[in-house]
Amino acid sequence: MSVGVDATEWRRVLDLANSGEIVLHPEIGKGLDKACDDYLDRLDAILQMADRVKIIDGFGPFPSGQVLREKFASKAAGTEQSLDAVLMQHIDAVKIAKEVVAKAIANFVELDQSRADQFTGLDAQP
Repeated sequence: MSVGVDATEWRRVLDLANSGEIVLHPEIGKGLDKACDDYLDRLDAILQMADRVKIIDGFGPFPSGQVLREKFASKAAGTEQSLDAVLMQHIDAVKIAKEVVAKAIANFVELDQSRADQFTGLDAQP
């Protein structure tokens, strides 16, 4: 079972943006950039709260209690499917998405300037 986010698709989209195939109007991108920043802030806050659940205690001294402690501790940290790892996968994906937005905006501005330069010097002839 897959847990978390696979940033592979976002990397593929970033490759498309880097090749100039994706353009985005700056006004639209500005809103997306802010949405990414807000989401990153929330994920960072959750990641900080997740530190509190890394130390699991209170299951008692019996072997079954120790097994439960280890099981729940592995859900919090230390494995590919633990809470901290999944949160980091989300953070990485959002950072790549933010790069995509920035590059797509840069592509739009470059394309817009290129088109404007093509028309420079063309005056309406009477």
